[in-house]
Amino acid sequence: MTIPPLLRGRRGILIRAALGGKETCVRRVAVAALAASCFLALGSRELSAGDQAGDKLPEPAVQFAKETTLRLTEAEREWAKMAERLDKCQADFTVADRSHTDGSLRDEAGRLLAAAKKLLADQKQLETNLDRLKEALKKASAHYREVAALYKAYAAKARSEDAKEDYLQLAKAYERKAAAAAERGQKVAMPSGTGAKAQAVEEGNLFLERLVEALGIGPVSDAEREVFTGRLRKHGERCKALAEELRTGIEKILQDSDAPEVRQKLDGGAKTKALAASPQDGAAAKRVLGLLAGASWSSPVTIAGVRCVTVVRFSQAGTCSQSTYLLGPKGRGALVATASGLFDVDAHGVLRFYQAGTLVEAGKVSFLGKDQWSYEILDNLIVPGIAGARLAFAREP
Repeated sequence: MTIPPLLRGRRGILIRAALGGKETCVRRVAVAALAASCFLALGSRELSAGDQAGDKLPEPAVQFAKETTLRLTEAEREWAKMAERLDKCQADFTVADRSHTDGSLRDEAGRLLAAAKKLLADQKQLETNLDRLKEALKKASAHYREVAALYKAYAAKARSEDAKEDYLQLAKAYERKAAAAAERGQKVAMPSGTGAKAQAVEEGNLFLERLVEALGIGPVSDAEREVFTGRLRKHGERCKALAEELRTGIEKILQDSDAPEVRQKLDGGAKTKALAASPQDGAAAKRVLGLLAGASWSSPVTIAGVRCVTVVRFSQAGTCSQSTYLLGPKGRGALVATASGLFDVDAHGVLRFYQAGTLVEAGKVSFLGKDQWSYEILDNLIVPGIAGARLAFAREP
């Protein structure tokens, strides 16, 4: 099976490969011929030894875009941390069945009240953070468009068609990022029911404050104490519902994040819940990962008529890397390109690969023995036409 040297990644950067002793520029037509190597789809870095660094982009455009991206990523990290806290605080709203005295009931009410107040403070903070996130996305969109305009200007000045195409691809990449940021900024919002749930918690908190005061006046009967304990449990359930809705809203807001660490954190939380709900599937997925991780796997490929070998490595932490080399009579030769990204695997051996937090490809692993496995592409976001293609990997000595 023949595959092109390197493919054009989601960021639109045209990669060059040092093949046959000279630089070969991959045209769009070649991309359509992509074969079954998902690892190339994770994005690569240019490794042509003869390349010289081109003119740098004007500092203001680059600096503004970088600073905006950093601020946006930092804001998203804080949102992800908030989602973790909201998930963990669920236990704080469970009312213990130990209210046998007025004092114990008062203590439980006070503990629940403090946790509920913290929840409302988080909810109000999220409202403020939401406005900041919208503004950050709006600025990011504007700066990405400025970068795209610069690349278009370089394309207009380029003398060769190849260079012109390279710059135009970069311009398209940043236009895509600008459009995506603008769209996110328009649609980000907390769930519509959040306000009503927060109001119910706030009113319940007022009742708890007055209950604590009332219990300090004098004793109540055992039957009344049981009734009030039930009221505490009901308020705890209201708090749980609000916390869950806030957490779900955050995950929805962050699902389009470009930051891999943000997406990985969210995916990690979802996986933990899924594995807890289905321990058998979790154990099976771990077995598949155990067979893949900790070893180097290679597969022969042909790139533009040149024999090559691609080597992939998986880690238990969910990262993967790929390197492609020329293949000569004496074995592995010059390095053509490298790629890295994130992945996960399920109980059925389906691998999913991510670039910049976005799923770019899914494929099925079939083990042919402890030292061999085949990979069939099920879906590829960049080149949909390669679904069904296969590669055969063997463990490297």
